[in-house]
Amino acid sequence: MRKFLSVLVILAAIGGPVALHADSINGTISAAGTDSFTASSITFHSGFVSGGPGANTGTFGLYLTDNNPINFLSGTLPYSNGQNTVPPAISPVQLFTTSENGENFAFFMTDYNASYITNVTGCTPGTCLDVTGNGFFTATGVVDYTSSPGSFTFTSQLVGSQTSTTFSASALASPIPEPSTLALLGSGVLGLAGIVRRRISKDTTLN
Repeated sequence: MRKFLSVLVILAAIGGPVALHADSINGTISAAGTDSFTASSITFHSGFVSGGPGANTGTFGLYLTDNNPINFLSGTLPYSNGQNTVPPAISPVQLFTTSENGENFAFFMTDYNASYITNVTGCTPGTCLDVTGNGFFTATGVVDYTSSPGSFTFTSQLVGSQTSTTFSASALASPIPEPSTLALLGSGVLGLAGIVRRRISKDTTLN
């Protein structure tokens, strides 16, 4: 019984710090580049971090700066108008990677929605495409972060004879327990330890 009491006290002491040191990815990343698309596929040609100061926030803002290259999916990304799901055999698909200051970010896509835009100046039917989707981020290097869910959106617009792309993505970090929650957990464990201690003392007195 005394061993059980010791374990409870140790859990109360170390439970908080372990939870607080979880490294999840959070924030937003902004990019631009060029691409081309047909009625059934998209091909990315180039990409780079863009948007100016403050466009990249959270974890991304710690490492990425404007004009840093972004490597998008090689080959073509097939799509149909509406909801698209990456086939299970190849899901998830690595949509893009970017590396800077010793950190390597990657976004893996699991599903996406494609639709033509007609309500934007300069966009006539078939010349502008909007794609949004879901997946998750990974980050390795200086810090190996926990894989974190994320989403993305890119708009492809024909400007003259060239198609330009604006792109943004965001990651939602796994929630970290608030200090008040951790304190409540710790006090609850310590309270349980106190009950066990009193019971041990009572049993000893009776014997």
